[in-house]
Amino acid sequence: MGAVFKKDFKSALTGMTGIIFITAVLVFVGVFTAIIHFDQRFAQFEYALISASFASLLLTPILTMRSFSEERKMKTDQLLYSLPISTFQIVMGKFLAMAAIFAIPCAVFCLYPIVLTFFAEGSLNYVMTYGAILAYFLLGCAIIAICMFISSLTESQVISAIISIAAILLVYFLAQFSAYIPTDDWFSLMVVVILCLVVAFIVYSATKNYIAGVCAGAVLVIAAVVVYIVKPALYVGLASQMISGICVFLPIQAFGNGVFDITAYVYYLSLIALFVFATVQTFEKRRWN
Repeated sequence: MGAVFKKDFKSALTGMTGIIFITAVLVFVGVFTAIIHFDQRFAQFEYALISASFASLLLTPILTMRSFSEERKMKTDQLLYSLPISTFQIVMGKFLAMAAIFAIPCAVFCLYPIVLTFFAEGSLNYVMTYGAILAYFLLGCAIIAICMFISSLTESQVISAIISIAAILLVYFLAQFSAYIPTDDWFSLMVVVILCLVVAFIVYSATKNYIAGVCAGAVLVIAAVVVYIVKPALYVGLASQMISGICVFLPIQAFGNGVFDITAYVYYLSLIALFVFATVQTFEKRRWN
């Protein structure tokens, strides 16, 4: 795993992708810091960090599009399979390399609150500020894990970047539309059924077995309908809650409201684990194919 980490980390820093990504993050957060803190004299750095989170992380595909797509295009993924390490270690090596690149601007941000104490008005809550920086780092790592998984699905860097940007835009703007989602129980049931069919398709794609896909879909749909018949109240507003749950930019906003939200850390770590696992399965499947 160490060899994969060193290779990807060094490649990102000696090439342009890592430098462009680090510069973009520093520029976007720096602009919001200048506007909010130096212009409006706010002492809380978390406001600038949260405001800049979407813009600064929108360019994450620049960093992740090469992780697996380029390996597949150049056929160097065969060399990775020949390494005396597991698929999990290969994926984790790549993920940790990209997370380390993202950690560089986050380390620089740790100096910002100290500087702001000399220019901004009001007291600074260091616990809340550095808690927000940690949440921002985990948010970035979650976005990296999602984009890395997308990169493992295609051998085209351009397609990987486009789909990744679309995914980031989707999870961001869904929060704006969640308030307009109907709260009726029947609508939530429809959404759950659609998700069950999506899971069934994923099972079929992973196993290439129609029976497994159909059985998985049938079991999930029947279970959803039974729960709806027994207790329909559980479905009231469920669609809106589910959509809000995939809006990865929402949990960090609690720090801007003065709430040190531990559940935000758990949420981001869960996302990271989920998409790293999905990437491992995709990479392992390609090995045997």
